[in-house]
Amino acid sequence: MIILNRLPLLIISLIIAGCSLKPVSVQPDHKWIEYTGRIDFTDPGSPAFSYSGVSIRAAFRGSSVSIRLDDEGKENYYNIILDGDVILRLKPEKGLKTYELAKDLPDSADEIEIFKLTEEMFGKTKFRGFAITGELIPLENKRDHLIEYIGNSITCGYGNEGKNGQAKFSASTENHYLTYAAVTSRNFNARHLAVCKSGIGIYRNYDGPPEGNEDCMPNYYNRIFLYDEQPKYDFKDKPDLVCINLGTNDFSTDGGDSALYVSHYITFIDSVQQYNGGADIICLLGPMLSGEDLAKVRHYVQQVVAVANEKKTGKVHFFEMSQQTGDLGIGIDYHPTVEQHLKNATELTNFIVQLKGWDIVEVNE
Repeated sequence: MIILNRLPLLIISLIIAGCSLKPVSVQPDHKWIEYTGRIDFTDPGSPAFSYSGVSIRAAFRGSSVSIRLDDEGKENYYNIILDGDVILRLKPEKGLKTYELAKDLPDSADEIEIFKLTEEMFGKTKFRGFAITGELIPLENKRDHLIEYIGNSITCGYGNEGKNGQAKFSASTENHYLTYAAVTSRNFNARHLAVCKSGIGIYRNYDGPPEGNEDCMPNYYNRIFLYDEQPKYDFKDKPDLVCINLGTNDFSTDGGDSALYVSHYITFIDSVQQYNGGADIICLLGPMLSGEDLAKVRHYVQQVVAVANEKKTGKVHFFEMSQQTGDLGIGIDYHPTVEQHLKNATELTNFIVQLKGWDIVEVNE
C-alpha cells in the first residue's frame, strides 16, 4: 500500500526531471546576445547577414547548446567557437534547420560564438535563435575595442586554405577567421567588423573599365547587403579603428587611372570619417603586389594619406604589409596563404600597439 501511494509522486518527479532537461528556446532579440557586423534587424526575430566575419556571441550555463539558422544554401561556412576554441566548422543546409553545437557540457559558464567564414557571394543567412539545455547569462568576456576592415579578396580570405595550381577556388577554401584581419582583431580581443568583397576596388573592380565600376566599394559602403540598395547600414556601432585595404584590383590589370584612384580614395576617406565619427584610419598596402605595381600603388596610397591628414578631420596612417614571396606558399589564384596572413597579422598588430597603445591578449587559435 505504501509503495502504491508513492508511485504517483515518483511518476511526477520523473516528469519534472524530464521537463528540466528540455532545451530552452532563446530568441534572437535577447538582450544578452552580442552581434557584430553588418546585420539587418528589420525583423528582430530573424536578423539577416551576408558579409564575412559576422559574429553572434552569447554566454550560457547548461549541458548543451544548439542554433537555428535559415540559410540560402549557397555553400556558406561558419566557425563554432566554444570558450575561445574552434570546435566545429559548420556548413548550413538550405532552409531553416537546427544544429547541435555542443553537448554533455559540465555545469559551468560557457561562451558560444558563431563566426562567418565565407563572403557575401555565398548568400544570406538568418539567425533564428539558440536552444540551450540551461539558461543564457550575461557575457563576462567584454570586448572593449571594435576594428573595422574594408577590403577585397585578401581581407575575405579568398583561397587561403587552398594551394595554387592544385585546387580551384570554392567556399571550402576561404577562411576569413584565419585572415590578417580577423587574427589582428583577436590579438586585441576586439570585436571584428568586415566589409569586404573579392574583386572590389576603390574606383575600379578587377579587370574593370578604365573609367571605373559603379559597384565599387565607396558607392556601396553604406549598405548592409552589398547589392541591395535597402536597407542602409545605420553606423550606430562606431569602430575605434578602420583599416582600408583596397587598390590591388584597381591596378591588377592594365587600365587603372591613378588620378581617379587617388581622388576617389580621398573622397572615400571623407565618407568613412563622417560615418564613423572620425575614427582613426589605417590605409593598408596588401601583400599581392610586386615590382612597378607595388611602387606606384605605394606612392598613390601615401599621397592619399598625406592629403587626408591635411584636412585635419581625423588621423589617417599608412602601413605596408610584407609582400608574399612564395616562401610561405601561394594560395589559390596567387592569393595569400594562411601562413602569409598570420605573418601580416603579426606586423599589423605590432603597428597598432604603437599607434593605439592597446594591449595584446592571449588568444586560442
